[in-house]
Amino acid sequence: MAAPGEIVLAGATRSFSMRADRGGTLKELLLRRRADGPEPVRALDGVSLRIAPGETVGIVGRNGAGKSSTLRVLAGIIPLQAGTMEAGGNVVSLLELGAGFGRDFSGRENIQLSGALHGLSRAEIEAVTPAIIEFSELGTFIDAPVKTYSSGMFVRLGFAITAHLQADTLLIDEVLAVGDEAFQRKCEARIADAVAGGATLVLVSHDASLVERTCERVVVLDHGRVQFDGPAAEGMAFYHRTMGTVTA
Repeated sequence: MAAPGEIVLAGATRSFSMRADRGGTLKELLLRRRADGPEPVRALDGVSLRIAPGETVGIVGRNGAGKSSTLRVLAGIIPLQAGTMEAGGNVVSLLELGAGFGRDFSGRENIQLSGALHGLSRAEIEAVTPAIIEFSELGTFIDAPVKTYSSGMFVRLGFAITAHLQADTLLIDEVLAVGDEAFQRKCEARIADAVAGGATLVLVSHDASLVERTCERVVVLDHGRVQFDGPAAEGMAFYHRTMGTVTA
């Protein structure tokens, strides 16, 4: 079993079908005939990684390289088709704006919902709610339905909830790019506090400076395969070379 904050991927493989699955006739279903279409896309192709407790790891790569799929596997959102994944302890993820929110619920109600989904008792949720509201800076909007929120308001609430849950591992995907610079810096400071307290961080971002500021280790993915795994400065230099943004 993985230790709290430890992540182990071994030969992780996952493909996604690109076919439009039209209804089909009963005959087609019985004969298992399917319309021709593009072959499945392999988002992860034998990815093996070990992340030790307390490590800060940035995952970078081109669009479609498998970065977000990796985080969704680590979060337990999508299953592997081959290979294994272990993530020890309490894993908290912030992968997309409003993920898991009830859109007709208010921000306050979504705090209660998210807390319950992460195993907090009613008393624990009530104790942490004022700090979440203060961190989010949403003011009176905390009692408005989240379907009325802007993308910036979504990320404020989502990150505020994530930041106040006890996590052995934090998984964060791109969302810090949304919102004003002051709030981004506030989020970075909160992440740094969590890491200082021993949490593991896995961050996906196209923001090279954020990755370099936040992560000690970088994994470069391309077509679902690990192309580099090592120190952040070397990893970002490798990534820029593959993107053609710097000369070798």
